[in-house]
Amino acid sequence: MKNIKNLIFVVLLGFLFVEVLIVFPSKLEIEDDKSLRSRVAKQEEKIKNKKLFDDDASKLSDQRMGGVHLVESQQGLRDWELFAKSAEGSQASGTWKLHQVRVLFYNKDKVEFTVVGDHGSIDAKSKDLSILGNVSTQSENGYIFQTSSIFYSSQKREILSPSLVTMTSPKDVSGESLILKGRKMLVLVDQSKMFINADVAARKLMKNGLAFDVAASSAEFSGKNKEAKFSGKVVIGYDKMQLEGPTAAFLFDGDADKLSSVLVDGGVKVTGADKSAVSKSVTLDLLANKYIFRGSPKVTQNEDELTGEEIIFLEGGKKVRIEKARAKLENRK
Repeated sequence: MKNIKNLIFVVLLGFLFVEVLIVFPSKLEIEDDKSLRSRVAKQEEKIKNKKLFDDDASKLSDQRMGGVHLVESQQGLRDWELFAKSAEGSQASGTWKLHQVRVLFYNKDKVEFTVVGDHGSIDAKSKDLSILGNVSTQSENGYIFQTSSIFYSSQKREILSPSLVTMTSPKDVSGESLILKGRKMLVLVDQSKMFINADVAARKLMKNGLAFDVAASSAEFSGKNKEAKFSGKVVIGYDKMQLEGPTAAFLFDGDADKLSSVLVDGGVKVTGADKSAVSKSVTLDLLANKYIFRGSPKVTQNEDELTGEEIIFLEGGKKVRIEKARAKLENRK
Protein backbone atom coordinates (compact mmCIF):
# COMPACT_ATOMS: atom_id res chain seq x y z
CA MET A 1 0.00 0.00 0.00
CA LYS A 2 2.82 2.37 0.86
CA ASN A 3 4.44 1.69 -2.51
CA ILE A 4 1.18 2.51 -4.32
CA LYS A 5 0.92 5.87 -2.51
CA ASN A 6 4.50 6.71 -3.41
CA LEU A 7 3.82 5.87 -7.04
CA ILE A 8 0.72 8.08 -7.15
CA PHE A 9 2.73 10.94 -5.57
CA VAL A 10 5.48 10.60 -8.17
CA VAL A 11 2.94 10.60 -11.03
CA LEU A 12 1.19 13.75 -9.72
CA LEU A 13 4.54 15.45 -9.25
CA GLY A 14 5.40 14.61 -12.86
CA PHE A 15 2.14 16.12 -14.15
CA LEU A 16 2.82 19.29 -12.16
CA PHE A 17 6.34 19.52 -13.60
CA VAL A 18 5.06 19.12 -17.16
CA GLU A 19 2.43 21.84 -16.63
CA VAL A 20 4.99 24.26 -15.24
CA LEU A 21 7.52 23.70 -18.04
CA ILE A 22 5.17 23.28 -20.99
CA VAL A 23 1.68 24.66 -20.35
CA PHE A 24 2.64 27.79 -18.40
CA PRO A 25 5.33 28.97 -20.90
CA SER A 26 2.75 28.45 -23.64
CA LYS A 27 0.43 30.89 -21.91
CA LEU A 28 3.31 33.33 -21.55
CA GLU A 29 4.00 33.14 -25.28
CA ILE A 30 0.36 33.89 -26.09
CA GLU A 31 0.32 36.89 -23.80
CA ASP A 32 3.63 38.18 -25.25
CA ASP A 33 2.26 37.78 -28.78
CA LYS A 34 -0.80 39.90 -27.95
CA SER A 35 1.45 42.55 -26.44
CA LEU A 36 3.65 42.52 -29.54
CA ARG A 37 0.66 42.95 -31.88
CA SER A 38 -0.55 45.85 -29.75
CA ARG A 39 2.82 47.58 -29.94
CA VAL A 40 3.00 47.05 -33.72
CA ALA A 41 -0.49 48.51 -34.18
CA LYS A 42 0.48 51.57 -32.15
CA GLN A 43 3.69 51.98 -34.14
CA GLU A 44 1.81 51.74 -37.44
CA GLU A 45 -0.62 54.40 -36.24
CA LYS A 46 2.32 56.67 -35.42
CA ILE A 47 3.80 56.08 -38.86
CA LYS A 48 0.55 57.16 -40.52
CA ASN A 49 0.87 60.52 -38.83
CA LYS A 50 4.49 61.05 -39.83
CA LYS A 51 5.84 62.59 -43.01
CA LEU A 52 6.36 60.26 -45.93
CA PHE A 53 10.07 60.99 -45.79
CA ASP A 54 10.62 60.05 -42.11
CA ASP A 55 13.20 57.30 -41.69
CA ASP A 56 10.74 54.91 -40.02
CA ALA A 57 8.19 55.32 -42.82
CA SER A 58 10.76 54.86 -45.57
CA LYS A 59 11.62 51.39 -44.26
CA LEU A 60 8.12 50.10 -45.04
CA SER A 61 7.22 48.76 -48.49
CA ASP A 62 3.87 49.19 -50.23
CA GLN A 63 2.74 51.59 -47.56
CA ARG A 64 -0.71 53.20 -47.66
CA MET A 65 -1.88 56.05 -45.49
CA GLY A 66 -4.70 58.58 -45.24
CA GLY A 67 -4.90 62.23 -44.30
CA VAL A 68 -1.41 63.11 -45.59
CA HIS A 69 0.19 66.44 -44.65
CA LEU A 70 3.76 67.18 -45.79
CA VAL A 71 5.97 70.26 -45.52
CA GLU A 72 9.15 70.66 -47.59
CA SER A 73 11.71 73.39 -46.85
CA GLN A 74 14.78 74.78 -48.58
CA GLN A 75 17.49 76.82 -46.88
CA GLY A 76 15.36 77.27 -43.78
CA LEU A 77 12.30 78.55 -45.69
CA ARG A 78 9.17 76.65 -46.65
CA ASP A 79 9.13 75.48 -50.26
CA TRP A 80 5.74 73.79 -50.39
CA GLU A 81 3.07 72.36 -48.12
CA LEU A 82 1.01 69.42 -49.34
CA PHE A 83 -2.34 67.94 -48.30
CA ALA A 84 -3.79 64.74 -49.77
CA LYS A 85 -6.69 62.47 -48.92
CA SER A 86 -4.46 59.41 -49.26
CA ALA A 87 -1.03 58.26 -50.41
CA GLU A 88 0.69 55.02 -51.31
CA GLY A 89 4.23 54.11 -52.25
CA SER A 90 7.36 52.17 -51.38
CA GLN A 91 11.00 52.68 -50.62
CA ALA A 92 11.95 50.63 -53.67
CA SER A 93 10.13 52.86 -56.18
CA GLY A 94 11.06 56.14 -54.48
CA THR A 95 7.74 57.60 -55.66
CA TRP A 96 4.56 58.28 -53.70
CA LYS A 97 1.18 58.39 -55.40
CA LEU A 98 -1.34 60.89 -54.04
CA HIS A 99 -5.10 61.29 -54.30
CA GLN A 100 -7.15 64.51 -54.02
CA VAL A 101 -4.17 66.82 -53.73
CA ARG A 102 -3.77 70.42 -52.61
CA VAL A 103 -0.32 72.08 -52.60
CA LEU A 104 0.64 75.51 -51.27
CA PHE A 105 3.78 76.99 -52.85
CA TYR A 106 5.62 79.53 -50.73
CA ASN A 107 7.81 82.53 -51.46
CA LYS A 108 9.67 83.81 -48.39
CA ASP A 109 7.24 81.94 -46.12
CA LYS A 110 4.18 83.52 -47.77
CA VAL A 111 1.78 81.51 -49.94
CA GLU A 112 2.17 82.60 -53.59
CA PHE A 113 0.30 79.85 -55.46
CA THR A 114 -2.21 77.13 -54.61
CA VAL A 115 -2.56 74.05 -56.83
CA VAL A 116 -5.33 71.43 -56.55
CA GLY A 117 -5.88 68.29 -58.61
CA ASP A 118 -7.32 64.78 -58.62
CA HIS A 119 -4.06 62.84 -58.43
CA GLY A 120 -0.37 63.45 -57.94
CA SER A 121 3.03 61.99 -57.19
CA ILE A 122 6.18 62.91 -55.26
CA ASP A 123 9.72 61.90 -56.05
CA ALA A 124 11.06 61.11 -52.57
CA LYS A 125 14.63 62.00 -53.56
CA SER A 126 14.24 65.23 -55.57
CA LYS A 127 10.96 66.36 -53.92
CA ASP A 128 9.59 67.11 -57.42
CA LEU A 129 5.81 67.01 -57.76
CA SER A 130 3.37 66.05 -60.50
CA ILE A 131 -0.36 66.77 -60.29
CA LEU A 132 -2.87 65.37 -62.79
CA GLY A 133 -6.58 65.67 -63.50
CA ASN A 134 -8.68 68.86 -63.26
CA VAL A 135 -5.69 70.88 -62.13
CA SER A 136 -6.22 74.46 -61.00
CA THR A 137 -3.34 76.83 -60.17
CA GLN A 138 -4.32 80.07 -58.43
CA SER A 139 -2.10 83.04 -57.61
CA GLU A 140 -2.60 84.97 -54.41
CA ASN A 141 -4.00 87.96 -56.35
CA GLY A 142 -6.65 85.89 -58.10
CA TYR A 143 -5.34 84.59 -61.45
CA ILE A 144 -6.64 81.06 -62.10
CA PHE A 145 -4.97 78.68 -64.56
CA GLN A 146 -6.84 75.47 -65.41
CA THR A 147 -5.09 72.59 -67.15
CA SER A 148 -4.90 68.80 -67.20
CA SER A 149 -1.50 68.51 -65.51
CA ILE A 150 1.40 70.40 -63.95
CA PHE A 151 4.96 69.46 -63.01
CA TYR A 152 6.91 71.23 -60.24
CA SER A 153 10.71 71.33 -60.22
CA SER A 154 11.89 71.68 -56.63
CA GLN A 155 15.39 72.69 -57.73
CA LYS A 156 14.25 75.44 -60.12
CA ARG A 157 11.07 76.30 -58.16
CA GLU A 158 9.09 76.33 -61.39
CA ILE A 159 5.60 75.05 -62.23
CA LEU A 160 5.26 73.78 -65.81
CA SER A 161 2.36 72.60 -67.94
CA PRO A 162 2.80 71.68 -71.63
CA SER A 163 -0.91 71.15 -72.25
CA LEU A 164 -3.78 73.51 -73.06
CA VAL A 165 -4.32 76.18 -70.39
CA THR A 166 -7.39 78.32 -69.71
CA MET A 167 -6.71 81.41 -67.61
CA THR A 168 -9.19 83.70 -65.87
CA SER A 169 -7.86 87.03 -64.58
CA PRO A 170 -8.99 88.75 -61.37
CA LYS A 171 -12.11 90.85 -61.85
CA ASP A 172 -11.93 94.64 -62.01
CA VAL A 173 -14.48 97.44 -62.24
CA SER A 174 -13.84 98.14 -65.97
CA GLY A 175 -15.60 94.99 -67.16
CA GLU A 176 -15.44 91.22 -67.17
CA SER A 177 -12.35 89.12 -66.43
CA LEU A 178 -9.79 88.56 -69.14
CA ILE A 179 -10.29 85.00 -70.43
CA LEU A 180 -7.24 83.48 -72.12
CA LYS A 181 -6.40 80.18 -73.80
CA GLY A 182 -2.91 79.02 -74.69
CA ARG A 183 -0.25 76.39 -74.14
CA LYS A 184 3.07 75.92 -72.33
CA MET A 185 2.41 77.50 -68.95
CA LEU A 186 5.42 78.46 -66.83
CA VAL A 187 5.17 79.81 -63.27
CA LEU A 188 8.24 81.25 -61.55
CA VAL A 189 7.40 80.90 -57.86
CA ASP A 190 10.24 83.07 -56.53
CA GLN A 191 9.38 85.92 -58.91
CA SER A 192 5.61 85.46 -58.67
CA LYS A 193 5.31 85.57 -62.47
CA MET A 194 3.17 83.47 -64.82
CA PHE A 195 3.75 82.93 -68.53
CA ILE A 196 1.76 81.34 -71.36
CA ASN A 197 4.35 80.72 -74.06
CA ALA A 198 2.40 79.51 -77.11
CA ASP A 199 -0.83 80.07 -79.07
CA VAL A 200 -2.26 82.85 -76.91
CA ALA A 201 -5.83 83.99 -77.58
CA ALA A 202 -7.61 86.26 -75.08
CA ARG A 203 -10.78 88.31 -74.75
CA LYS A 204 -11.89 90.99 -72.29
CA LEU A 205 -15.38 92.41 -72.43
CA MET A 206 -15.67 96.03 -71.28
CA LYS A 207 -18.60 97.76 -69.55
CA ASN A 208 -19.16 99.99 -72.59
CA GLY A 209 -20.05 96.92 -74.64
CA LEU A 210 -16.78 96.87 -76.58
CA ALA A 211 -14.29 94.02 -76.24
CA PHE A 212 -10.57 93.50 -76.58
CA ASP A 213 -9.64 90.43 -78.61
CA VAL A 214 -5.95 89.56 -78.42
CA ALA A 215 -3.78 87.06 -80.27
CA ALA A 216 -0.08 86.72 -79.42
CA SER A 217 2.83 84.32 -79.22
CA SER A 218 3.12 84.67 -75.44
CA ALA A 219 1.63 86.41 -72.41
CA GLU A 220 3.00 87.39 -69.00
CA PHE A 221 1.13 88.04 -65.75
CA SER A 222 2.14 88.98 -62.22
CA GLY A 223 1.03 87.71 -58.86
CA LYS A 224 1.64 91.22 -57.48
CA ASN A 225 -0.63 93.28 -59.78
CA LYS A 226 -3.16 92.93 -62.62
CA GLU A 227 -0.91 94.13 -65.42
CA ALA A 228 -0.90 91.85 -68.48
CA LYS A 229 1.83 91.80 -71.13
CA PHE A 230 1.66 90.22 -74.58
CA SER A 231 4.52 89.73 -77.02
CA GLY A 232 5.44 88.20 -80.38
CA LYS A 233 3.19 89.21 -83.30
CA VAL A 234 0.50 90.79 -81.13
CA VAL A 235 -2.82 91.50 -82.84
CA ILE A 236 -5.54 93.39 -80.94
CA GLY A 237 -9.06 94.05 -82.13
CA TYR A 238 -10.98 96.91 -80.48
CA ASP A 239 -13.66 99.41 -81.54
CA LYS A 240 -13.52 98.61 -85.29
CA MET A 241 -9.71 98.87 -85.20
CA GLN A 242 -6.99 96.29 -85.52
CA LEU A 243 -3.61 97.03 -83.94
CA GLU A 244 -0.50 94.98 -84.73
CA GLY A 245 2.86 95.22 -82.99
CA PRO A 246 5.63 93.31 -81.20
CA THR A 247 4.39 94.00 -77.67
CA ALA A 248 1.29 95.15 -75.83
CA ALA A 249 0.54 95.91 -72.18
CA PHE A 250 -2.79 96.19 -70.35
CA LEU A 251 -2.21 98.78 -67.62
CA PHE A 252 -4.40 99.30 -64.56
CA ASP A 253 -5.22 102.23 -62.32
CA GLY A 254 -4.41 100.55 -59.02
CA ASP A 255 -6.42 102.95 -56.88
CA ALA A 256 -9.57 102.56 -58.96
CA ASP A 257 -8.97 98.86 -59.76
CA LYS A 258 -9.74 99.64 -63.38
CA LEU A 259 -8.13 98.97 -66.76
CA SER A 260 -6.85 102.44 -67.62
CA SER A 261 -4.95 102.01 -70.90
CA VAL A 262 -3.52 99.62 -73.47
CA LEU A 263 -0.04 100.33 -74.85
CA VAL A 264 1.07 98.73 -78.11
CA ASP A 265 4.78 99.34 -78.75
CA GLY A 266 7.74 98.53 -80.95
CA GLY A 267 6.44 99.63 -84.35
CA VAL A 268 2.66 99.57 -84.65
CA LYS A 269 0.29 99.24 -87.58
CA VAL A 270 -3.35 100.28 -87.16
CA THR A 271 -6.18 99.61 -89.61
CA GLY A 272 -9.80 100.68 -89.34
CA ALA A 273 -12.95 101.18 -91.34
CA ASP A 274 -11.85 104.50 -92.92
CA LYS A 275 -8.22 105.04 -91.85
CA SER A 276 -4.86 103.40 -91.32
CA ALA A 277 -1.81 104.48 -89.34
CA VAL A 278 1.73 103.56 -88.42
CA SER A 279 3.81 104.78 -85.50
CA LYS A 280 6.34 103.59 -82.98
CA SER A 281 3.67 103.24 -80.29
CA VAL A 282 -0.07 103.62 -79.78
CA THR A 283 -1.75 104.22 -76.41
CA LEU A 284 -5.46 103.59 -76.03
CA ASP A 285 -6.36 105.84 -73.10
CA LEU A 286 -9.61 104.25 -71.97
CA LEU A 287 -10.29 106.71 -69.14
CA ALA A 288 -10.05 109.76 -71.45
CA ASN A 289 -11.44 107.91 -74.51
CA LYS A 290 -8.55 108.94 -76.75
CA TYR A 291 -5.95 107.17 -78.89
CA ILE A 292 -2.40 108.57 -78.92
CA PHE A 293 0.09 107.82 -81.73
CA ARG A 294 3.73 108.58 -80.86
CA GLY A 295 7.04 108.09 -82.66
CA SER A 296 6.91 109.34 -86.27
CA PRO A 297 3.17 108.73 -86.58
CA LYS A 298 1.53 108.74 -89.98
CA VAL A 299 -2.23 108.53 -90.45
CA THR A 300 -3.87 107.93 -93.81
CA GLN A 301 -7.58 108.61 -94.22
CA ASN A 302 -8.94 108.04 -97.69
CA GLU A 303 -6.02 109.52 -99.66
CA ASP A 304 -5.13 112.22 -97.12
CA GLU A 305 -1.96 111.73 -95.07
CA LEU A 306 -1.27 113.32 -91.68
CA THR A 307 2.10 113.30 -89.94
CA GLY A 308 3.53 115.02 -86.89
CA GLU A 309 5.33 114.43 -83.63
CA GLU A 310 2.15 113.16 -81.99
CA ILE A 311 -1.35 112.43 -83.34
CA ILE A 312 -4.28 112.13 -80.95
CA PHE A 313 -7.73 110.81 -81.85
CA LEU A 314 -10.27 112.26 -79.41
CA GLU A 315 -13.76 110.99 -78.50
CA GLY A 316 -12.93 107.55 -79.76
CA GLY A 317 -11.62 108.80 -83.10
CA LYS A 318 -14.22 111.41 -83.97
CA LYS A 319 -11.74 114.30 -83.66
CA VAL A 320 -8.04 114.58 -84.44
CA ARG A 321 -5.34 116.71 -82.83
CA ILE A 322 -1.85 116.83 -84.29
CA GLU A 323 1.25 118.18 -82.55
CA LYS A 324 3.56 119.94 -85.07
CA ALA A 325 1.44 118.66 -87.90
CA ARG A 326 2.44 118.09 -91.47
CA ALA A 327 -0.40 117.31 -93.84
CA LYS A 328 -0.40 115.98 -97.35
CA LEU A 329 -3.87 116.34 -98.81
CA GLU A 330 -5.27 114.89 -101.99
CA ASN A 331 -5.71 117.49 -104.72
CA ARG A 332 -9.40 117.92 -105.26
CA LYS A 333 -10.97 119.81 -108.15
